[in-house]
Amino acid sequence: MTTTRRWPWIAPILLYAASTLEMIIMVTPFAAYFYSVYTPLFHGLEQSAATAWLPQFFLPHLAHTRLALFRGINWLGAILALVGIVGFFACAVQLYYGKFIKKQLVSGGLYGRIRHPQYLLLMIGGAGFLLLWPRFFILVTYLMMLGLYYMLARHEEETLKERYGSTTHDYLARVPMFNPFSGPRQHTPAPRARVLTVWLAIVAASLLTAFGLRALAVSQLYVVQRQSPDVTALAFRTMSDAEVSATTESVLATAPIRSLLENDRDVALFMQINNSGSQLRHLLIDLGMTPQARDALDIPQDGDFIVVSQVMARNPAATQVPGAFALGARIEPLFLVNLPGNQQPPAISKLTTDQFYTDFSRILF
Repeated sequence: MTTTRRWPWIAPILLYAASTLEMIIMVTPFAAYFYSVYTPLFHGLEQSAATAWLPQFFLPHLAHTRLALFRGINWLGAILALVGIVGFFACAVQLYYGKFIKKQLVSGGLYGRIRHPQYLLLMIGGAGFLLLWPRFFILVTYLMMLGLYYMLARHEEETLKERYGSTTHDYLARVPMFNPFSGPRQHTPAPRARVLTVWLAIVAASLLTAFGLRALAVSQLYVVQRQSPDVTALAFRTMSDAEVSATTESVLATAPIRSLLENDRDVALFMQINNSGSQLRHLLIDLGMTPQARDALDIPQDGDFIVVSQVMARNPAATQVPGAFALGARIEPLFLVNLPGNQQPPAISKLTTDQFYTDFSRILF
């Protein structure tokens, strides 16, 4: 470990950081530059059935569900992210004060409870950002980051042994590595083969859990499906099946949708139903609409807003269209419908490809 360098490990950590910052960058003027690099990466992943699942979300992001388990995810994510960030900088102040001012091994405060509180807090903060922006891709990079932090921690301990000698040995024997609740014990680094086995087991368990959570979330969405025409309607708020069906019928009755279905009876449609202008803007961001296109829209304050998309297979050679929530499906926005209520006629706008980032990996729910 003494010959290990940090720089080969920085790239995966920066990749994870950039991935989690997508949710912030996408609403800034820098989004176009960010997606010019980021979108081709996701588009490349989506070309293979083996990796097409990576850009997808495994937890609800905008849509409400019938299951209370998913309702507090954003709050939990925000709390964990805040604790991680604040704690990380608090540890940084203590660490660099001891390193550059006192010029001695830092072993008090949080460093008296665990040997690597900064890495632990980065893990906690990373888990929070993962809950806020739950792409499979971010989960995979987060799991990579956990392994890299362990490797960095092992490397730093070897360096400290060389610098501080017996003081470090006493500290390592007295203070646990990451778990503040484990007592003192003989410090013997685990064999690398065992560490790799444990890490692979964590990766496998995490991915299986994420796939299970996605399946559970999809089953608990406010969704109505019909076969003829092939329509999947998703309400982002709590709505009865009757209300979702009534909204779907109103959209299908509009002239542009009727014309579309008459010209292509096999087309599969996906409707995302919103009930506020602010929620609609959030959805349009998640669908990859550019800021210029969003600003040009005249969005009323009242009524339901429905984005109607065509469901297609990611694989151009596919002979059947998958279900809207299948990992092998993609959607292409076609229309924006406003149902104002109060006996007012619906307003419908055609959405065009030039309003969206090219090859954007769109968020369904």
